[in-house]
Amino acid sequence: MIERVGIIGVGELAGYVVEGLLNAVPGLEIVLSPRNEAVSADLAQRFGVTVAAHNQAVADSADLILVATRPPDVLAACESVEFRADHNVVSTAAGVPMASLEPAVAPASVVRAMPITCSAINRSPTLLYPDRPRVRALFDLLGNVHVVDDEAQFTAASTITAFYGWVYALLDETVVWTVREGVPLSTARALVLETARGAAEMGLANPERGLSGLLDSLATPGGVTREGLRILAEQGSLAAWVDALDAVHHRMRGDS
Repeated sequence: MIERVGIIGVGELAGYVVEGLLNAVPGLEIVLSPRNEAVSADLAQRFGVTVAAHNQAVADSADLILVATRPPDVLAACESVEFRADHNVVSTAAGVPMASLEPAVAPASVVRAMPITCSAINRSPTLLYPDRPRVRALFDLLGNVHVVDDEAQFTAASTITAFYGWVYALLDETVVWTVREGVPLSTARALVLETARGAAEMGLANPERGLSGLLDSLATPGGVTREGLRILAEQGSLAAWVDALDAVHHRMRGDS
């Protein structure tokens, strides 16, 4: 059982994680590093969490430590702290492999995790590698946990965190177009977001049909769905989407 969680690197993601954890377990003790003073102070005021004097104090007071710094800073942050053998250290740094993290946190064990900002509403699909029961139990509080078999799978699947951001861009463009055509903003926003949620929930509810099967049922000959898909294909929009995924994957792997 996790009694106290420490967070080193208190940026935007950490704030969403804190909010989600305390939604799920209001009495959970969370200790924050003081590095980002404004964010730490805000979280302390909003949620009653503790701000430690320094990173070592965070580790000394917790049994699970989430290191949520920027990727270029994660190794230095870990190397500045003396961890215990019973610590679980969780890195959310994209593109920083286990081979680099393990010596930086020794003798503690290290886990890579990739939660996203909807942790705040306890709907984050969180990637995890390798599987550690205590760490999995923590992220179960924030949504669904997906444990992968190896680090190559983790790296590939981490690309979806970029896709998460792109979805907002696509939805926003659609809202802007709908408003331009005379629909009130509140109606346009709700309609677009509810439509996207409905599509996702239909996919989750019908795994046996596959997403292509659900699309085929909508893209009937002569219909508006097929017409739109034709234009997207002619302009290379979907191919460009795949190119963007490839580019992010290459960066996650550290390819030159």
